Amino acid sequence: MTLLIIGFDGATFDLIRPWAAEGYLPNLARLMAEGVTADLASTLPPVTSPAWPTFMTGVNPGKHGVFDFIQPHGENFTLVNSTRIRRPTLWQRLSAIGYRVGVLNVPVTYPPQPVNGFVVTDILSPRNATISHPADLIARYQDTPGDDGRPLGPYRVSPDVQYKPGNEAEFIADIYDLIDAHGRWALKLMEAEPVDVLMVHFIAMDVAKHALWRFMDHSHPRYEDSPYEHAIRDGYARVDKYIGRLMAKLPPGSTTVAMSDHGFGPLKNMVNLNVFFMQKGLLKLKPDAMTQLKAWAFRRGLTPSTAYQWIARLGLQNTVARVSKKARNDLVGKFLSFDSVDWSRTIAYSMGHVGQVYLNRIGREPHGIVSDAEYDRRLAEVSDALAELRDESGAPILTHLWRGHDVYHGPYAELGPDLHLELDHYAMIACPLFATEGRVMTRQIRGDSGCHRREGIFIAGGAGIRRGVALPEASILDLAPTLLHLLGEAVPREMDGRVLSEALVDPAPVRIEESNGADVAAEQGFGAEDAEQIEARLRGLGYL
Repeated sequence: MTLLIIGFDGATFDLIRPWAAEGYLPNLARLMAEGVTADLASTLPPVTSPAWPTFMTGVNPGKHGVFDFIQPHGENFTLVNSTRIRRPTLWQRLSAIGYRVGVLNVPVTYPPQPVNGFVVTDILSPRNATISHPADLIARYQDTPGDDGRPLGPYRVSPDVQYKPGNEAEFIADIYDLIDAHGRWALKLMEAEPVDVLMVHFIAMDVAKHALWRFMDHSHPRYEDSPYEHAIRDGYARVDKYIGRLMAKLPPGSTTVAMSDHGFGPLKNMVNLNVFFMQKGLLKLKPDAMTQLKAWAFRRGLTPSTAYQWIARLGLQNTVARVSKKARNDLVGKFLSFDSVDWSRTIAYSMGHVGQVYLNRIGREPHGIVSDAEYDRRLAEVSDALAELRDESGAPILTHLWRGHDVYHGPYAELGPDLHLELDHYAMIACPLFATEGRVMTRQIRGDSGCHRREGIFIAGGAGIRRGVALPEASILDLAPTLLHLLGEAVPREMDGRVLSEALVDPAPVRIEESNGADVAAEQGFGAEDAEQIEARLRGLGYL
């Protein structure tokens, strides 16, 4: 059996089903009609960086150790990468038992780890870095023609154009080119480097939906009539075309799985949780005159949001991404920031793209003050305060609140957030770092109008898969054990999901493997210069 896995980042049935019915997505339509479908519950938070390692390992973040694009340390953070994934990935497990695997573009695979086959890494890869295993893979093929006769060219891991209102045409052209680049490379490597299991990941439409959702969604508060109304639909159709071309190259008796790390929907507002915590007395500022002056100026509009608006008006947003980290830090230092926080009096802070809250804990945060003895009391205090969050009309916006202990389990669970927030059904998200403005409610700094939802997609068809069946909701944790079982292999007991036997034509008894192996040693794979590049890219994409 050959197994093809399509990672369609941010894909949602809310768009796929109507567009498939209207004929825009014929290959996904056929795969759904001839196979099984299910909503796929993502991680908490439903973010790219913890979701893909969860898929790849089959264990929750408390076991694999990746909770976001960043790992907070009070006022500072470190970036995550493949060296932070503490459990073996599906690719490593399959390689160890003799399968040849190919992995293209999957987030959190840089730096590339050795496999029996090949890996090309992801959006978290620095420029001019070695992005493949074997190391010469890209050089080996970049000057050779693709199936359209044109040379493949250097491999692209990420968009080159940062979105701002007004540059839609340039942004969309770059997004479509990125889809084509990933699709053409996948087709070439599928032919030139045959494998038993191939995973091809498409990131571009996740990036596009963050920026362009309001042009498509007539119910969005910021909808406007636009020539780009169908840009997302046409991008989906472009991905669908490559799915069809990849499936056409599969030998008889193959299986195809299409899945996403999370879903997508409209984004209405951002919430500056740290400003809210300041108002509630849960986050304190240093008492010195300079910090108080910064706080005064912040409340009156001297903020990163104002600075970005001026930079965007001058058309310099892409140039800023190439400015040194020291220069950016010097600029950020002019504003109120985490450097302004008095950690000796601070109970809670927020750091993370969706709404993650950390208590300032002794032993985890560098200047922690919350002890284990008072942890539950402080957690309840912060939770009660968050229940008071209101939008500008006075309506409550906290849809759901989860305690970290109820979400994660495993040796690294304590490194994760203490609280996860769902704000207005994810139509609102938190500022990833300190705050963009002095108000609690604001807009995303780049003007984004779409963001993640927890319900992604699972579609499977081909050998061993039932036909025309809609399943109950599955979990992203279920896919690794299901794929191992589909291949006839044992499932490690440590995996937190289950085999989706109801998706299979003739489900055999699940074989459990008792030996899970040792933790993968954690490293910090980014040097200072590389970290600057990735941090700038994440800022440009709105994740920092």
